[in-house]
Amino acid sequence: MRVKPSILVSLVAALLATPVLADVSHVSPSALGYDVAEPNAPEITQQNLLASERFWPYRVTLVEAWQPPGQKKPLRKGDAGVLVRIEKSGVARIDFGGEGVIDTPVGRTDLLQNANRIRTGQLDKMAPNFLMAIGPRLMDSREESPRGMSADDLLPYQGYLCVFADVNAGGFDELARALTPLNGLRGVATVLFPQSRSGDAAISKRLRALEWKVPFVFDYLSEGYTDSLVGAHPALPMILLQTSEGRVVFQGRWQPSLTSEIRAKLDQAFGTPVGLH
Repeated sequence: MRVKPSILVSLVAALLATPVLADVSHVSPSALGYDVAEPNAPEITQQNLLASERFWPYRVTLVEAWQPPGQKKPLRKGDAGVLVRIEKSGVARIDFGGEGVIDTPVGRTDLLQNANRIRTGQLDKMAPNFLMAIGPRLMDSREESPRGMSADDLLPYQGYLCVFADVNAGGFDELARALTPLNGLRGVATVLFPQSRSGDAAISKRLRALEWKVPFVFDYLSEGYTDSLVGAHPALPMILLQTSEGRVVFQGRWQPSLTSEIRAKLDQAFGTPVGLH
């Protein structure tokens, strides 16, 4: 049976596999060296929201009932979800758990209110949104026995190159070889979202054999997170380059000619390399 996880599951409840990340919800941002409060920054509005990603809240709540187009039933006032990102169009992509991933008008949520509370320091933000959502569900393939990633592993990164691919598909070796030099470039980590039920141990072994020792999402959760980030049944392999808050820098179907374009996007969006690996 297909498992569709909700990003709504809290860090505390989610994380037997990565106790360091589970502890994130019990400490202050400053204890992690992460504090984005900036009271003198301009007020967050619909107009500057896309450019103010450091203040994006992790959770959002509907402030009024709403019938999303194409949905069978309306969402209720008070329904809560996890913010996946703000799209370039200005709508909020929100994972409402069992209700699905829905592009939602910002004005129907408390998003702007809470973004301003984060800006002024009235509301804590524990870590970048993508780390909060996906970090506790990442395996480290660098060692023979896969282990969960820790907050120390992930907090330094300013972006993520997300790769949605089947490790057993033809062309995967070529993809891995092409993308290996990009892992850690400009402070951007590569993360694999495996698209086949191969098992975590087998995926880790495959990555190590290719010397592409990147983090990967738990195999049984990957399909659900793929739905959240790029939609159901994406054209595989798929590449998503995003910031640590989830703002999309580049998205497209993988082909070898993309390597130079992705590198250029990394240079443009993430500035001076910080040499993280």
